[in-house]
Amino acid sequence: MKEIYSFEVNKKVEKTVEEKKQEDGKEITVTSTVTEEVPTTIIIKKPKRSDYDEAELYYGVQISEGIKAGLLTRALLAKRFSNDGGVLSENDKDEYSDLYLELFNIQNDIDRLTLVKEGERKEDHQEVFNDLLRRQAVAKKDIQEFEMSQAALFDQTAETRARNKTILWWILHLAYIKNEDDYQPYFGSGSFDDRLSQYDSYEDEGDEFDEEVIRRLIYYTSFWYVGKSTTRNDFEKLLEELEGQSEEVIEDVKNETSAEEPPAEEPTEEAPKEENSSSDSPME
Repeated sequence: MKEIYSFEVNKKVEKTVEEKKQEDGKEITVTSTVTEEVPTTIIIKKPKRSDYDEAELYYGVQISEGIKAGLLTRALLAKRFSNDGGVLSENDKDEYSDLYLELFNIQNDIDRLTLVKEGERKEDHQEVFNDLLRRQAVAKKDIQEFEMSQAALFDQTAETRARNKTILWWILHLAYIKNEDDYQPYFGSGSFDDRLSQYDSYEDEGDEFDEEVIRRLIYYTSFWYVGKSTTRNDFEKLLEELEGQSEEVIEDVKNETSAEEPPAEEPTEEAPKEENSSSDSPME
């Protein structure tokens, strides 16, 4: 099976162990049950062209449903902000400018220290350098938090809802579990609702193994979907860089499974082309 990515999660398995002992000159067999953690491989299957076609249709239907339920599109929301004077207030613009100016000055100081020859460095050179690196990290984090707060203004749009639901669609259709040399759909087969029912069962039962598998499936599939990871190396590099953001990504998708569903209807407009969008579609 061709895969996008695979990972292992330890699963607790009960095994029967037999131990032979000598008692009163006779050999007896003592049977006991032990729990072992067995590494279990989970695979995110590489989708086929037909999978992309189905996901594209599903995305379009979800956008249509979101609009009919009263959600604005990103374009309409941006237009509304523009009519009100823009997304950023004057104070926000000043704050954003100050954050970038601070980062620029810190980077210049780091560059200057880096150019100082080893024999010409002062005693506190390393201490100052480390302090600048710390301040640089703080400045980058402040900028990131500011940008995320602005992006959050567009979270409640028809496209965002459709994206999160489509990520869930991909999870339910691409996740497989490896049993020896065989691969089984992790959420079973059948319709989307059948698979979603199995997903809900895993969450309701509260099994540690299933919870960890679902958590990681959401994380990995989300970044694949938005085109940030297409190879194993991409995934491993991304995990190192974005580990701290994983919980936010997971919550966005998981919340869609408990949200009230508007009645499904045929889309009234052309479905967006998922494969051509860098922000809302997967890369092949």
